[in-house]
Amino acid sequence: MAHPLDSPRMSCLATTSLIPMPTDPAWRTAMGILAAAGSMACWVFTSLSFTTAGKRFGSTSVNVVRSVLAALILVAVVWSIGDAAFPFPSDSRLWLLGVSGVFGLAVGDQLIFSAFNRIGPRITLLILNLVPVLTALIAWPGLGEELAPIAWFGILMTLVGVGWVLADGQPPASERDGYSRPRLGLWLALFGVLSVSIGNVLAKHGMLVPSVSVEGGPPQTEVGPLVAQEIRMLFGAAAIVLLLGFARITGQAIGTPPTDVPEAMPRRSTAMAVLLLGTVLGPILGMILFLYSALLVKLAVTTTILALTPVAVLPFNRLVDRTPITRRALAGAILGVIGVTILAFAEPGKVDPSASQPQGSVPPDQPLHSMP
Repeated sequence: MAHPLDSPRMSCLATTSLIPMPTDPAWRTAMGILAAAGSMACWVFTSLSFTTAGKRFGSTSVNVVRSVLAALILVAVVWSIGDAAFPFPSDSRLWLLGVSGVFGLAVGDQLIFSAFNRIGPRITLLILNLVPVLTALIAWPGLGEELAPIAWFGILMTLVGVGWVLADGQPPASERDGYSRPRLGLWLALFGVLSVSIGNVLAKHGMLVPSVSVEGGPPQTEVGPLVAQEIRMLFGAAAIVLLLGFARITGQAIGTPPTDVPEAMPRRSTAMAVLLLGTVLGPILGMILFLYSALLVKLAVTTTILALTPVAVLPFNRLVDRTPITRRALAGAILGVIGVTILAFAEPGKVDPSASQPQGSVPPDQPLHSMP
C-alpha cells in the first residue's frame, strides 16, 4: 500500500512549500508579522461571532460545535486539494502536533471557560495576557528562541497596553458582586495559560522536527500549517468531546449559559451563520496563519501580536454595541502597538530557510500554481 505522502500533490500539501517561504530575512520577518496580524484580524471577527452565537447556544455548545466542525472542514479541504484526507507523518511529529492540539485547543479552552465561571471574563482575559510571556519562556529552552532585553521590553509594553484596555471602565455588577471560588478560578486561568503556551511550543516543534527517512516510504518532510492544524484540530476536538462528557458525568459547570435577556438573544439562523463564519475564520484560517507566522518568526513575536486582539476589537465594539472608546483605552491601544513595533524590530526572522525547505520540494519563491 502506497504511503500517503508518496503523491507529489500530497507531498507539497503536507510541507511548508504549500505557501511560499521567503528566503530573505527581511521578507521572512515581514511575512511572519503580516501572517500574525492576519491571524489577529481573523480572531477579532471570530470573537465577535462566537460571542453572538454564545448568547443563543452557550459557550460550551459553541466550543464543541466549532471544534468538531473545524476538524471536519479541514479534513474536507485537505482531501479536496490532495489525494488523501489524512496525509499525516508516521513519526513523533504526529504526536507532537496531536498533543499540542489537546493542550492548546481542548484543555486550555476548558480551563479558561471554567475560570470565566469563577472569576469572570475581565480578570480571566487579564491573566491570559501572560500567554506571550510564558510561551517565550518555554520556547527559550524548548526551541532555542532566546530574546534580547529590548524584545522583552516590547512584550511588556504590549501587555501593559492590552491590560489597560481590558481593565478600562467599570466591571459588570456580577463581577463586582463576586464569583464562587475565586481562588480556584485564578488557578484555572493560570493553568489555562500554561496549557495554551505548551500547545504553542509543541505545535512549532512538531512542524520543525528534522526530516528522517522511513523504510519503505518517502522521505518524511516537515509538516506544513494546513496539515498541522488538521492534526491539531482532530486531536483537540476529540479531547473536547471527552472533557465535556467527563464534566457532565461529574456535574461540573463549564462555560457560560445562553443569555437570559430575550432582547439580546439573536435568532437561531443568525447564530448558526455567525458560528460557521467564526469557525472558518478562527480555528481554521486564523490558526493556519498563526502556524505559518510561527515558522517565520519567533513564537514570542507571533503570540504578542495575537495578544492585541482585545485592542483591535475596540472599534467594532464602538460600532456594534455603541461602547465608547475612553482615553485610557486609546492610550493602552497606542502603547500596545508601540510595544509590538519594538518587538518586531528587535527580533527579526532568524529561521534558517533550509530548515523550512523540504527535500525535493519546489523553490520557496516559486508560485503555487506551478507546483506538481
